[in-house]
Amino acid sequence: MKRGMFPVRSRDSLNYWCTWSSQNDIAGRKGTAKGLTAKDFEGAAGAALARDEMNEDTLLGKGGLCDAFPALRGDLYLVLDDGWDVPYGAGRESIRDFGSLTLDTTRFPSFTGTPAERLQKLNDAVKSRGWKGLGIWVAPQLCHEQFGVKYEEAPSLHEAYWRERILWSRHADVRYWKVDWGKDSASVSCRSMMTELGKRLFPELVIEHTFPLMPINGEPKQGTIRFAEQEAALAKAKAILSFSEVYRSYDVTDDRLSACSTLDRLSEMLPFSYGVVNCEDELYVGAALGCAVGIMRSVYGKGRSQRSERLDEVTAALRWQTYAPAFAGGVLETSDELLYDECFFTRNDTWYGEIMDTTVTQAAPAVMARNTALPTVEPTERAPFVLAAQNPTGAYALAAVKRYRYRENTEMPRVACFADTPERVGIFGDFETVTLSFSQKPTAMTVQSLAGGEVRSVELSDYADDNRLVLPYSLLARYRISTDQSENAVMLTFTY
Repeated sequence: MKRGMFPVRSRDSLNYWCTWSSQNDIAGRKGTAKGLTAKDFEGAAGAALARDEMNEDTLLGKGGLCDAFPALRGDLYLVLDDGWDVPYGAGRESIRDFGSLTLDTTRFPSFTGTPAERLQKLNDAVKSRGWKGLGIWVAPQLCHEQFGVKYEEAPSLHEAYWRERILWSRHADVRYWKVDWGKDSASVSCRSMMTELGKRLFPELVIEHTFPLMPINGEPKQGTIRFAEQEAALAKAKAILSFSEVYRSYDVTDDRLSACSTLDRLSEMLPFSYGVVNCEDELYVGAALGCAVGIMRSVYGKGRSQRSERLDEVTAALRWQTYAPAFAGGVLETSDELLYDECFFTRNDTWYGEIMDTTVTQAAPAVMARNTALPTVEPTERAPFVLAAQNPTGAYALAAVKRYRYRENTEMPRVACFADTPERVGIFGDFETVTLSFSQKPTAMTVQSLAGGEVRSVELSDYADDNRLVLPYSLLARYRISTDQSENAVMLTFTY
């Protein structure tokens, strides 16, 4: 199946690290010490506990969030998630407080002045720690005394409200907004207005939109498992995708069905996206399909989240995207074959009540490719998803992404693909063999782990077959460098 409608456009890095998972991890450790149980962290109650960890000390104190990813933070926005602009204890009963974009004085007492000045001081503090800049979580709604007035009821009031806040961001040089849930989260007109105002008043501001979804696709109790089966949500997503500079695929189930659910969404979103799609913390999906990433894992999640045991994947994905950045537009091809993943969720596994004590099944295309032909994959019973993309820079990426149900015993696929004449090829995950076909025969090749390590020359004649290279697992695994449980990632560099 071939789909796509927008011209290809490469972008500078739009990647960020978001604090939300780390807020939850910090709250969870404190809660355990106080004797709280998993039930205390379900739904809105758990979110309120995580919000209360967003403050000046947690962010900027010794060992705080600003100290994360010392070698990588220069390429990342640090996005303050839910909680930075509301009082302590804010929860569902105080939803009217969200969206002020005013740094809360009790949480950040050292940052004084007007709202714009306080944002600027915080941004300066974040940049002084080496980050690319501050990003902020934004609730699309009017707050406080104006709460509940929908955009369609008073568009001029909303425009004045967001005009003021975009100008605050311009003064503070805050260049990334993560626009999430709120009273107007489903209003395409409101989101479009925000985007147009941003382009007019502060062109450097990137406004990321999304349509908030539950963390799985379909309705388990109704027997549906695909995002395409959520017709109303898909229609809303397509409408917002048509103008959004960045569109986020939205929250999924931690590391369990995350890959499958996200790939299913991307198969529907990428063909309709005017801008870049952000696939959140599915880092090798982002690297292989040319999507931006919103990193959630961190050292604060070690021992609590399986994903946070794979931090070298952050290094690998970001290093690859210096050569093959996220891009917009192009053509997406998907296989007709679907792969299924499933997981039984206990109460301790999820905050989402609808799937507790339930086996959830998700499905996504077995093979996906952007701006290149679908790779051929020898099917196996426990096959991973196979992804490929030809970047506007010419770089070619290929990934094998495991399904949760087979994470410990995934069968390595044999894959063949046409890479044209790339200077660089990124290979993510494990393959029994990778056969690369070229339009021009390369004369030299080097290999390097994307997680670090030296560049090594490889004798092409050992693997060449005319204009093809057949690369076995033994070669790719030889260059694996990892300090944790991260999947392999290597970069091949060619001369012709």
